[in-house]
Amino acid sequence: MANQNLFEARHLLEKYLSGQCDENEKAKVEEWYLTFNQEGFDQTDEEIISDFIELQKRLKQIPDVAKPKRRRYVAAAAAALFLLLTTGLLWQQMSKDKRAASHTAITHDILPGTDRAQLSIDGQAPIALDGQKEGLISKGLALRYGDGTAITETNKVQLVTLSTPIAGQFQVTLPDGTKAWLNALSSIRYPTAFDGPERSVHITGEVYLEVSKNRAKPFIVHTEQQRIEVLGTSFNVNAYQDDDQTLTTLVSGSLQVTDVKSAAQVTLKPGQQAIVGKEKNIQVNTINVEDSYAWKNGLYILNEEPLSQYARKIERWYDVEVDMGPYGNTRLSAIIPRDAKLSEVLQAIELKCNVRFNIQGRRVTAMR
Repeated sequence: MANQNLFEARHLLEKYLSGQCDENEKAKVEEWYLTFNQEGFDQTDEEIISDFIELQKRLKQIPDVAKPKRRRYVAAAAAALFLLLTTGLLWQQMSKDKRAASHTAITHDILPGTDRAQLSIDGQAPIALDGQKEGLISKGLALRYGDGTAITETNKVQLVTLSTPIAGQFQVTLPDGTKAWLNALSSIRYPTAFDGPERSVHITGEVYLEVSKNRAKPFIVHTEQQRIEVLGTSFNVNAYQDDDQTLTTLVSGSLQVTDVKSAAQVTLKPGQQAIVGKEKNIQVNTINVEDSYAWKNGLYILNEEPLSQYARKIERWYDVEVDMGPYGNTRLSAIIPRDAKLSEVLQAIELKCNVRFNIQGRRVTAMR
């Protein structure tokens, strides 16, 4: 019976992802997520994450749809996968009894980050951008929102800096058609027109880029530790200054990474990640690349990630201070929606890792 239910659930999921479900079936997929019984499945965390990554790949094969609808696909796919391949880290599936039994007391909840950023042109006073609009588009010296609403226009080529605050994110289309997604506490500086022999941008924090191809004019990304040269590709750069390493993960195409201090240089293939740190040589690892950029699709995919490392992501996205204390080296495998409230995230970690949290204002401390 369990196998038959699993088959039916997978069939309904396939219909949902292909847009063939009627309204009742759509509602059923989403309701399942909240009511599903965990008994009958024996999947490791690694298997859960592997299956979800495969599901994300399938999402890319779905014909382009409007952005809000695509976001719904991603969220519903995550929910449906949790339904089919259940793990212990299902905070939205926790019963009221489990919530009541939580050791973490939260008197007021903290919401996740939102779309917000500010724009600065050649040192002028920054312009606060409307997070309800569909990102920023730079084209022909004009800066507009995705819906065409004008922001400002220049009469000459100038440097533009788009930056996100803590608990903020934003997306921009550069003058050459390259798309960039900025995570919290990140920035990208670029000219309003790429007139020179190369397309050069400077970034801080974490940025995912889909570079428009132009073999005659290479695209150069500068960070504090790296110089990255590409012709046309998709990749994620994690270059927060409070991290010990800068991570560059290649999704498609090819790119060349240079350590600006040691001049060490590597050429990445899809599926590889370059790590630039204190070592003179650049370390190259083969990884599940979806882990690195799932954040832009509204998810964190954690694969045996130390809680101390995930704590930094929580701090940037929820505008809080987190001290994992004695649990810093405890490793967590999970798929965590970025739209979850802080209480849901902490209660989930508590159930998964037996961590108890003390919360004072916007300071979170893990305790034994």
